[in-house]
Amino acid sequence: MTSPFSPLFAETSATTFEPLFGNQWLALLAIMAGVTVFLFAVAAVGRWLAATHPDAPAPVPQQIELANDATPTAEIFAAIAAAVAVTLGSKARIAGINPIEVSAEPAVDPSRLQWSMEGRRQIYSSHKVR
Repeated sequence: MTSPFSPLFAETSATTFEPLFGNQWLALLAIMAGVTVFLFAVAAVGRWLAATHPDAPAPVPQQIELANDATPTAEIFAAIAAAVAVTLGSKARIAGINPIEVSAEPAVDPSRLQWSMEGRRQIYSSHKVR
């Protein structure tokens, strides 16, 4: 039987290759058994590490700080707790709630707004008008 690689590997074409253990299916079985043993070994080491290295204790929740006479009601706390439970699961803990003051002023500095407007102007002026 000639191989397309025989001109490249002329010295190896004279030797014949025997499958491992004399049968290709037996070789495949041996490789699969080795992979299975390796997976069980990794799982055993993982279980041993999990048993000998327990999780760190949960952090102590801090007290809630209220700013500027903001008084969150029990309904607000219940809504926050429900949102955390739905999003992160029932074992999640709320470490603290810090209300923020909402102002009517824009959060963007006017000097930064000028840079973004200039960038948009350059992009729009580079396009062809149809």
